Amino acid sequence: MVLTYVGLGVWEETAGRQEGCALEELFSDSKLGGSRLDEYGSSSLQVQWIAAMVYALHSCGGLRAIYDTLRRVCGTDVQNAASDVPSRNEPQIRRTDESLELWCSLTLLYLFIEISRTTGTGETLRGDVLALEPNLLNYLTQIVARLRWDEQAPVPLTKMLLLAWKTILVSFGGIKDVERVKASVTENRDEKDNRGQPLITASPLDYHLFRQEIGSKYPAYQPPPPLFALEPENNSILPPLKHRRPSYAVANDTMFTGAPAVGTSSIMHQPVHIATPAPSPPPSPAGPGKAGKKQNYQTNQMFPFLYPPLDASSNELGGKGTTELQDALVGRRWEGSDVPTSILEAAELFAKRMRATRAMKQLWEARVDFMKQERGWKNPQDGSQLPEVDDFELGTALAPEETAEQCQPVVQTDEQRRLAKVNDYYRCSLPHLQSVVIVLLKAVLQNVTDLVTKGNGQNGLQAGIQFNDTTGANGTKPAENGVNGYTYSIENTAEELDKLRTQEITAKALSAILLLLLKWFKLSHILQYEYMTQLLLDSNYVPLILKLWQTQEIGRACHYKLDRDERNFFYFCQTNSRHGVPKSPKAQMKDSAAEEWEDDAAPPPIKLKRDELQEGPQSPVTDMLDFTHPPEVDELGYPQTPLPSTPLKSYSYRNILSAVNYLRVLQKITRRKTHRALLLVSYKSSTHLKKTLKIPIHPLRYYTLKLFKSQVPFCGRKWRQGNMKIITAVWLSVPAELRDDWLSGGGGGMGGACVGDVDGTVEDALPLEQSLRALTHWWNVRNFPDVMGVEKGMMEEEMDYFTRELEKMESVAREEEMVAEEQGLGEDAWQGPIEGY
Repeated sequence: MVLTYVGLGVWEETAGRQEGCALEELFSDSKLGGSRLDEYGSSSLQVQWIAAMVYALHSCGGLRAIYDTLRRVCGTDVQNAASDVPSRNEPQIRRTDESLELWCSLTLLYLFIEISRTTGTGETLRGDVLALEPNLLNYLTQIVARLRWDEQAPVPLTKMLLLAWKTILVSFGGIKDVERVKASVTENRDEKDNRGQPLITASPLDYHLFRQEIGSKYPAYQPPPPLFALEPENNSILPPLKHRRPSYAVANDTMFTGAPAVGTSSIMHQPVHIATPAPSPPPSPAGPGKAGKKQNYQTNQMFPFLYPPLDASSNELGGKGTTELQDALVGRRWEGSDVPTSILEAAELFAKRMRATRAMKQLWEARVDFMKQERGWKNPQDGSQLPEVDDFELGTALAPEETAEQCQPVVQTDEQRRLAKVNDYYRCSLPHLQSVVIVLLKAVLQNVTDLVTKGNGQNGLQAGIQFNDTTGANGTKPAENGVNGYTYSIENTAEELDKLRTQEITAKALSAILLLLLKWFKLSHILQYEYMTQLLLDSNYVPLILKLWQTQEIGRACHYKLDRDERNFFYFCQTNSRHGVPKSPKAQMKDSAAEEWEDDAAPPPIKLKRDELQEGPQSPVTDMLDFTHPPEVDELGYPQTPLPSTPLKSYSYRNILSAVNYLRVLQKITRRKTHRALLLVSYKSSTHLKKTLKIPIHPLRYYTLKLFKSQVPFCGRKWRQGNMKIITAVWLSVPAELRDDWLSGGGGGMGGACVGDVDGTVEDALPLEQSLRALTHWWNVRNFPDVMGVEKGMMEEEMDYFTRELEKMESVAREEEMVAEEQGLGEDAWQGPIEGY
């Protein structure tokens, strides 16, 4: 307790005093926004003392001592809780003085991490925090994962999540660090065109589909080669799907269908056809008084392009016909090849703008290794085995100046060190990630349960997650000035407000943890990111977040602030200090007014002229505006309610950050995944996502429109007709690629034979999801066999392809011999030729 009192700045002496240096000089990141240092101006001396006392404790070895105390207390509390688990009817265990010691340890450790992260002189402290053994982030991950199995453990989840979030920021970095590291490993990131705009790029998968379409119309034309050697029948980086039939088996079935089957987009795979189609029969005569229906003749796009006419060189090469008549009619000679110039330019432009991301290259390398090992071409341990010493040939000795320095550590950049830390954390936390995700989502479920219980009275949350079409909880319309779906009243005591505030803090911390882990895992290796998204999907993240938005009025939750001055930490410190209870803002205003007027009895100054009246009519509506209700905009961003003239300064920054993080995580889970986008459609997520479009906050609208973009191809025509504003907003707000046919679906690795093949995309959705999961599990087993529970030598036994095939052949031969012996047709049964034959 004494160390905690000292670490918190000796508030009895320093609280409420505005002395010392400016806080902007102490905290280097204060100019980036979000620091809210202006709220702590009345206790600036206490803030400076907190930083000074943390450095003093660190110089005395306090960091290591506090960390050891935290580990000891956590281990003791968890063991005691496991031995004294109450039954259903017994009251819950009350936390005793041991929890107080745990609270003090967590508070001091949080101060160490925050000071090392925010102050400009905290590099030494930051290095010592990262050098703790066992690793602090790994230890916190194990403690949070243990809460999945032991819910009675007296461990404060909110404080643990806050500590884990700040530790991730110290160990790896925030969003800006992610962008900086991403820029260092990305090639040609800042490419711009002649106008200075960002260069529109294309995916290698889109270029692969483009080559197939051009090849079907111009079989003799060879476009520039792609970056990856994809199979003709495959349009995904994942291994080829096994549920598809060969092209020759479906060629006859799909000759004249609207959407071709996979592998049949080229006319070379179809039977010979007549170049000039047979004329259609005349239409039936219309009845009296009826207008004839207009006929719509369309060229079959699967046939080769027959025009423009060929040049003279074609006559010499193949004798396909002359262009003399066409040249005479047009008045000029046709110069060019068989392929139109526009097609050639399109292919060259497509090939130049093709960019493969780092994640796509990593996925391709894993795919190649997976297919080689599956077919018996590569041993799973080839990458880790080193050559024997006897395999080296001895050569002539080199001069010392010709050799590299020995026993010198390889110099790594800051970006490389961060990526190495992320990879080490993934290796250590791989067995605990699933439990961590479940614990985090349990906190979200508890928040949903409280919201539904508050709306339903004592009924509580029914079994299962059901989605209603109403906007409020239990079909009721939420009050106008409600917070999180219900209003302030006498029943909402300070205890309930504290509970709501704790839920906001928990949601802010866990959403930030999920987003940061996803971003850093994707930067380290794409399959680490895919494994994390699979865990979130399997833990029902999608329906849980949609249920949260259904029960919570997100606009009001972001507009109203639950923080009260009397519940503030610095208010508490000043109340218990020598200065006493701080004055209210109204009293401060009165004091400032009294200082301006030294003599309150002085008469007002005599005006030399009258005040000029403001010209122009005044609208009575602007005088009566009440901005207690949150402002709203429509789908295109136009205001539906009068907006305030000045930016709002009082809002719930925690709920805004949590809502943005939830949207970003949901978008990362469903991005370019047809199977997961269909889940959003089946849950009718558009009804709940429209709420966030009404909030005039750009990040909320941007990521909501991205979620709409992924589900538009699978929504019906009726939905599109009724939501044209949303489709227009997607076109205007979300950046597009060079060939981004998101309205028609297909392409981009989402399945289907071609762009617009929605049926094929839906058919390939589940196999693509299964293929991705199989590749992810194989990659984890191959790279982290020790944490995946794979014994040494097991991979060699399972992956010995030729041994397995020989054993199968031998087993079949033995079965045939046994059958022959049973039927008496074995070799022993032969007794020579039978007489008479």
